[in-house]
Amino acid sequence: MLSAAIAGVLAMATVGVAMAQGGQPGRIGNDDVIHVVLSPTGGHTQFLDFNNDGLGFADRLDAVGPILTEDQTERVGTAYLDCWIGNKGYQDGSPLVCTHVLKLKDGTITTEGVDPHGPSDVLFSVTGGTGAYEGASGQARYIDTTRTDIVIELDD
Repeated sequence: MLSAAIAGVLAMATVGVAMAQGGQPGRIGNDDVIHVVLSPTGGHTQFLDFNNDGLGFADRLDAVGPILTEDQTERVGTAYLDCWIGNKGYQDGSPLVCTHVLKLKDGTITTEGVDPHGPSDVLFSVTGGTGAYEGASGQARYIDTTRTDIVIELDD
């Protein structure tokens, strides 16, 4: 069960977020929309069970992993994930209250939101950034299926 949870979270979070050198993030539409994919491999996930009583409310999930272009042919950054469990137990559908830091070539983008464990399609708020994304705002759509797509729409 735990390995299935870890695999699901890796697929979701291996946005989990050091930056690969070279390459631009995959972009669709215009410069205000960025479409990237979290790599399902090459990341690290760690659960923190503070009371050693099984994963539950306020326990944490931390992850780090590569960010790829939409076609998954090039690494364009690193995703860093920090979540706490917002439910008394941890199973499919359990709410994870998450902060993602997406480190890209030109700076970072920070997103925050609630993501149910397992397949989902949710919106996170873009709450800031650095470098080219300093002061960023907008929304990020996290689509978790067999992979995790992130479509970021930045406000002008």
